[in-house]
Amino acid sequence: MVVPTDIDYAGSGLTLQQAMVAHAKRHPDKKSRPETILWGKRLVRTSDFIHVPSEGVVRLEFLTSSQAIRQGVDLKVDGWIELAGGEHAPLLRTWQDERYEDVYEYPFFAKDGFLWTWNVYEMTYPGGQKVEEKWTENAGFWVEATGENERVYHCSHGMASPPDFDSFVYKLTIKPK
Repeated sequence: MVVPTDIDYAGSGLTLQQAMVAHAKRHPDKKSRPETILWGKRLVRTSDFIHVPSEGVVRLEFLTSSQAIRQGVDLKVDGWIELAGGEHAPLLRTWQDERYEDVYEYPFFAKDGFLWTWNVYEMTYPGGQKVEEKWTENAGFWVEATGENERVYHCSHGMASPPDFDSFVYKLTIKPK
């Protein structure tokens, strides 16, 4: 049973991650905990899973990206995702880069029938240190289901204040093999 989200955290003064922690404390039973929090008029989460066939192709399309910060996508399966050279990896990070194409297709094998995704971003800290991040501060997204096997992710990176769900948008389409 899933309990409806009942608190809008947008005006709380909390970051998305602080709101997620508060949400988990309010709903300690993982099985009945809502997977999203309410932020403004959107149901927001930090990761998403898609039911997929055991073998298929995931099509990743970058739709929009703020050039102010480097952003990308993680894809993860219990199995493998195939890279262009034929190598297999259970976790694949793909960065949006204006020098390259905006559309990628990766064959996959998912033992448990799930493909996980979340947004990633590169932070530059004082002293110039660059660190790849996920799930910090105001990182998260709302999901737009545009078809049975297609979703669009409207993402905010961690250092956006307030969250900016227009800073990075990507689409995943699942095709059976």
